[in-house]
Amino acid sequence: MVTPDIDEDRIPMSYSRKIIGRRSVLSMAVAIGAGAAFSSRAEAAPTYVPGNSLQALEGSSRPLTTVGSEPAKVLRRFADVFKSVPDPSASFFRSNDGALKIAAGCHGLSAQVQVFDAETGKLEVTATPFPEGGGGAGNVSYEPRSNSYFAFGSTIKKVSSAGVVTSGFAAAPGTTNVSFARVVDSKNRVWCGNYPTGSATRYDPATGATVHTPQVHAGAQYVRSLAIDIKDNVYAGTGTQSPRIVTWHTDTPTKLTEIPLPGAATKGFVHSISAHCGWLFVSFDGADGVVVFKAYDLVAKAWKLLPWAWSPAGRVSAGLGESGDIYAVWNTVGTHKLMRINSKTMAADLVCLVPDTPCALSVEIINGAVSVNMLCGQGKDYKYIKVSVSSKAVNKATVITFAESPFKVQTLLPSTSGSVVYVGAFMGDGIGSVDVSTRETWRSSTDTGIAQIEGMFQYDSSTIYVGSYGAGRLFKFNTQDRSVTKLIELGEKYLQSRPFAWASAGGRVVAGTVAEYGFNTGALISINPLKDSDVSVIKGPVLGQSVLGLVGEADLVYGTTGVMGGYGSVNDTKPAHVFAWNARLSKLVWSREVPGEVEINSPVLVKGILYVSTSNGVIRLNKSSGSTVSTYRLLDRDAAAGYKTSSISYIPKLNSLVHECGGTLTLLDLGTFTKKEILRGVYSGVVVSNTGRLYASERGTNVVEIDTVQSPSIRSSADLVTVGDGGWLYVARSLGSGKYAAPLRADSGFNTQVRSCHVVDWNGDGTFDVVTNHGDGTLQLHKGLPKGGFAPGSVIGVSGWLDRKLAIGNWGQGLTVVSSENISGVLQAWPVLSSGLLGAPTAIGTGWKRRQMVLLAPSRTSTAALIVNDAGSLFRYDRTSTGKVSTTPVRLSSGGYSDMIAMTGVVNHKPDLNGVVGVDAMGALKYSDVASNSIGTPLRYSFLMKGYRFASS
Repeated sequence: MVTPDIDEDRIPMSYSRKIIGRRSVLSMAVAIGAGAAFSSRAEAAPTYVPGNSLQALEGSSRPLTTVGSEPAKVLRRFADVFKSVPDPSASFFRSNDGALKIAAGCHGLSAQVQVFDAETGKLEVTATPFPEGGGGAGNVSYEPRSNSYFAFGSTIKKVSSAGVVTSGFAAAPGTTNVSFARVVDSKNRVWCGNYPTGSATRYDPATGATVHTPQVHAGAQYVRSLAIDIKDNVYAGTGTQSPRIVTWHTDTPTKLTEIPLPGAATKGFVHSISAHCGWLFVSFDGADGVVVFKAYDLVAKAWKLLPWAWSPAGRVSAGLGESGDIYAVWNTVGTHKLMRINSKTMAADLVCLVPDTPCALSVEIINGAVSVNMLCGQGKDYKYIKVSVSSKAVNKATVITFAESPFKVQTLLPSTSGSVVYVGAFMGDGIGSVDVSTRETWRSSTDTGIAQIEGMFQYDSSTIYVGSYGAGRLFKFNTQDRSVTKLIELGEKYLQSRPFAWASAGGRVVAGTVAEYGFNTGALISINPLKDSDVSVIKGPVLGQSVLGLVGEADLVYGTTGVMGGYGSVNDTKPAHVFAWNARLSKLVWSREVPGEVEINSPVLVKGILYVSTSNGVIRLNKSSGSTVSTYRLLDRDAAAGYKTSSISYIPKLNSLVHECGGTLTLLDLGTFTKKEILRGVYSGVVVSNTGRLYASERGTNVVEIDTVQSPSIRSSADLVTVGDGGWLYVARSLGSGKYAAPLRADSGFNTQVRSCHVVDWNGDGTFDVVTNHGDGTLQLHKGLPKGGFAPGSVIGVSGWLDRKLAIGNWGQGLTVVSSENISGVLQAWPVLSSGLLGAPTAIGTGWKRRQMVLLAPSRTSTAALIVNDAGSLFRYDRTSTGKVSTTPVRLSSGGYSDMIAMTGVVNHKPDLNGVVGVDAMGALKYSDVASNSIGTPLRYSFLMKGYRFASS
């Protein structure tokens, strides 16, 4: 679907050039965790006071056991799945050798600065000064003194002619974005506009000095556009409250004068200013919701009605000198006319036709002849056009091929078939997909009208609904023929911007939105999936808050809100809400505040139970009223209000919710009430397919499938298992060949009263369990869970187990607890019954007071014996035919263990070899193979385990 050319003086305020084939320059990075990641060309968010989610709901907190594990594996990686051309913000300049060049700031994650020779079309410089965020460089300025470039984004970077990136100059303190406006004055001093300080900065390359204006007027967050006339007067167009023009001389940047804007919106932007030949050409947000073009006479100091009723295409124009003509392109529904405007009468006459809308324009006099330089095009098709004004013809056309860039993936949607994942990109220009079987990627054309996708929803096998940022446009995408149908545009009439949330209920498809810039009440949009024209908009349902999440069931849509409205608005003072809305009746059923919460996301229904996410965890809600049933704290962070900074998805085969916030993925098991962090750092946009596959965006550019297979915490009898002083169970994985991985915190449910720790498959189910004795005298069994972690300890010995040494294993025909009483020294054996209880003890020896021992079958044998550290040497004590312990032990070592304070037996730590791991008072470890009559050469490890509880502790 090709968007027709339109008269650009009636563009709605949320539109940029994107609607005629260019991306929006108003965008932002979603807040992550405690902060917000901003792209260089993005709308940066105001700073908000952080809050600790779930703190006000502590009374309903459900205790969780923390399970540790290695990071989940990435099963498949699909790299750079969404690529596009850069939508350049370009300008012409003459290099020091006189050659005409084009410098462009570009979107995407690479090639953000591109410099071309205009005559040849050769790409001479590429650089990526802002690899983070994905917004690219908003503007680029040539600096002739050093033959280099300044790139403007979240900061200012310097790019050499060889493409080397270094630091540039510093904007005003408190500035987080400088991408929107830059100009150069007659003294080669560079100016940039600052956000959110609402000021401008001047940098002198000759001296290295910077000067900052004050905030140019109260309520200004942006200096959104800049221009300088031939007298070195600066004109700044502002943004946010009461936009206007502020002017000053370049040498006196603190002496400010205001130029009011007639008919301007109370909240909005001055999008562009051009100064030439005694005139200002200005585009700004009008009170009626559309971008207005007007001309200001600098001599008369008045806004003038022009003799023509069009606005310069691309919002660019250029002129020569104080009394020269002005040049701009008139776009008349597909025909692009280069017009010459008389600066005295403002009469406009046709010079010639040009190929497309310009994104850069300059005028020069060469050998007495006037030439107009233009960079025209869209999508992949750009040309440098040189027009001879005297001959009224294009006399040069050079193809300019911008380098393609991967874009940051921010929205994922697994298809119902499970074979395709659909993607939307930050500051993107269409919808894309990756086939997870063939790895084939696809993307729509750049002219569908779809820009930055905030949310997607698959209604049936052939229909996906798409919400696009920039005027709040909703689309229907046909997965069969890949056609795109625009359903509604919400910006101008309804003041809605970001369609994040989607659901279906009551025979309707429902979207939820964030308000337009400067406004703070979101909306619900109800769509008839059988009739595209049947669309209704319901303001609210919570005044002053954004709609961030939706899920449907029967006739009801359950929703969540956040207190942050459109950018430039003031946060709502009420807590975030949950609500239920009857989609069939178009009626609010209930709405409820959630105390202490500033942002609630991602409602899901699991077996009829309603859950929602926050930055710190999950809340279970009563579906009939929205009241809190219980909370599950997974993280402990202070996080500012934002949009969709957390999410949850249900994985049926695990009966678990996967929670994502700030790049951390945590599994909440709804059956065992355990939490397990599975990934951290570079992951976002987590989704689960109908087949239970877990996908996420990795580092912004890749789509990855993450392994959801969960394994027991103890994987083999060679793992070294201990309990630390903090009450955590630790597992050091055996890597084979006598090597151990560093200890892993595996479970938080073991208290600080543990005296010794024993690994055993108590019930024979194939999952290793842990038995511990405690300071209160109990003996406890912690059953291993197949998906990791352990059940809470159950008491199998009520009392008398404090002052004992223990060994657990097969003593004779069955599992047995062997224990010595540390006062009398009597050695006893308790058989483990089929019920899991302990049988009656039998005395099997005497003289065993405080002796370190483990039950272990020596290497290449099948019968377990007691391996004992006696006065620093290891001995083997066998079981006699009567069940007693032998009184004639076999010496295994002569010394070597006098410094060992505890030990644990391990099986197959080396191939076909069993042994013991001992620990000394300083926490140093050594492992020795144990044979029937000897031990092997000890191995030592780099990590220390001082204070940890082993089997013979």
